[in-house]
Amino acid sequence: MASLAVAGWLIWLLPVPHLAAVLGFGPVDGVMTISSCYDATDAQGYADGTDCTGTYTPRAAGESPRQITLDKAATSHKPGTTVEVRMARGRAHELSGYALGTWLTVTGLILGPFLALSLSFRASARDGTFSHDGDYVLLFIAAEFAALVLGLLVGIVVSIGIAVVDLLG
Repeated sequence: MASLAVAGWLIWLLPVPHLAAVLGFGPVDGVMTISSCYDATDAQGYADGTDCTGTYTPRAAGESPRQITLDKAATSHKPGTTVEVRMARGRAHELSGYALGTWLTVTGLILGPFLALSLSFRASARDGTFSHDGDYVLLFIAAEFAALVLGLLVGIVVSIGIAVVDLLG
């Protein structure tokens, strides 16, 4: 049970703020006027969606506008476009398939090892011996694979939905 509590804490700490921002929970934090969009890369140089830079104007009175990055944008916005955004960890977010898929995958990748460990501990406590059964390793592998597939599928479905809404609206 303690391992699942650690997993919950890590998930709450790392991906949940980004997931909440991407899914649009809570009020809009402000608007962002896009300066430019570009294909982002991760630390290893692999493609990491589309990021946009621009001026963020907070909704709250008394805060001044500042330069910020729109992380994993839904589309490559044209310069001058105004986008409503929600903030998480200093980065702006909007609903996009790539961002939702990424943060769901991160959540699953954190949960998988802790779930397998927790079930292994439970079986060991039930039997009164340390379980050397390889089933929990397979569960770990299956959970990690499921997280990757779920993130990919959700990302694709949401991206298609966003494209359809853009075509119709």
